[in-house]
Amino acid sequence: MESWKKISILLCIFGVIKEFRPAEPYVTKMLNNPPFNFTLDQIGEQIYPVSIYTAMVSLVLVFLLTDFLRYKPIIISGSICAIMVYVLLIFARSMFWMQVLEVFYGLFMAAEVAYYTYIYAKVDKCHYQAVSGHTRSAYLVGRTVSGVVSQLYIYLLPTDYYSLNYFTLAGMILATIWALFLPSVEHSVYFNRNVPNSSSTDNLEDESNTVCTSVLKQLKKSNFKRSISFLKNDFYCAVSNLYTLKWMFWLALATGGYYQILSYVQVLWEQILSEGNSTIVRSETLNNFNGGVETMYTLLSAGSAYGCGMVSIQWSQYGELALFLCSTIIAALLYIMSQTAQIIFAFGLYILYAVIYNGMITIVNSEIAQNVNPDSHGLIFGFTTFLALVFQSILTTFVSSGLLTNNERLKFVIYGCYFAFLGLVFAVVTAVKLLRSMLCNVVPTSSEI
Repeated sequence: MESWKKISILLCIFGVIKEFRPAEPYVTKMLNNPPFNFTLDQIGEQIYPVSIYTAMVSLVLVFLLTDFLRYKPIIISGSICAIMVYVLLIFARSMFWMQVLEVFYGLFMAAEVAYYTYIYAKVDKCHYQAVSGHTRSAYLVGRTVSGVVSQLYIYLLPTDYYSLNYFTLAGMILATIWALFLPSVEHSVYFNRNVPNSSSTDNLEDESNTVCTSVLKQLKKSNFKRSISFLKNDFYCAVSNLYTLKWMFWLALATGGYYQILSYVQVLWEQILSEGNSTIVRSETLNNFNGGVETMYTLLSAGSAYGCGMVSIQWSQYGELALFLCSTIIAALLYIMSQTAQIIFAFGLYILYAVIYNGMITIVNSEIAQNVNPDSHGLIFGFTTFLALVFQSILTTFVSSGLLTNNERLKFVIYGCYFAFLGLVFAVVTAVKLLRSMLCNVVPTSSEI
């Protein structure tokens, strides 16, 4: 078997194990019930925001350390943070320790950048597309298995949410052990770049005289400056391209909204269930169908991502229209979700939202990847992830204000307005392009955007 395939398989197995977290679909129910007994207000306002702010603050440093330390140490550190999360969920009970737990969870999420960029430093550029698909598939497989296991367990023991932590902790320990055996990275994209004349530096390191040591220090200093220069150049090339910038703008805002909804949708479901206004007879299985929802949205999102990846459309011409339509549909789905009294409708709307988002994100990622330097994929997607976390933090701060306390429905109305604004931006861009096309009597190309 080719070397790059072996590395991809090893990383993907780690990805599957890492995503095996059956406690996650039920974490809000767990915290809202014995032995924790936190209120929904405490969960949404005092616990969850900590991980969001931590991930945002730490992501830039984690990204730079990932490249500087050559990926593997950050992957292992992230897995250890995940172990700490579930150790605390098993043994801790107070609000303080729940917030400490969320700090570890935020660091774990920030360390995800190492998993997604490690493969680019280990394989040749000609295999980038293939290995990107492999790592995405590993994520989906892990989430699917996690959802199935959690749903089956809760079906057999309807209120034993707490025990799911033991399964998840075992998965995180296994992921950490597996990460130890991942191949080390000799060269990274920026700070440990593979340069043709590196052998001369190695020879210098073997010398013990003061002159050579001084020269070596100068070379290392020069290498650091060159690394920063590579970073600046790759970043400038990406953001100075208006076509790429358009997709990055949507990716950052939409992903920030997606993270926020992923964090808080369980709280909305609990509020719908607690109000008890459903006209549909509910069973205990339906009330505890969170794991099934995760399984369904993961599988359908995989199909959506695959289908969108196969569609052949001139996105330079129709991209803004697609972004406008997707944003507007998502806004409508979130508003309806905020108003429904039927938990089954809330589940269905969330699944539909996730399918649309994951399908569109496949197209967006592809368009960005095709129009930036292949070496800068990690930098550009890391930067957009940072912006997404900034937007999520702004959303979190806004909805955590006193006026919105304990009102998840109103919060989801705001999330709908957030995506409606995003749709409006691209509606204006689409209209401007159409008007320009009519005036010039030509179809605009990507270079004119």
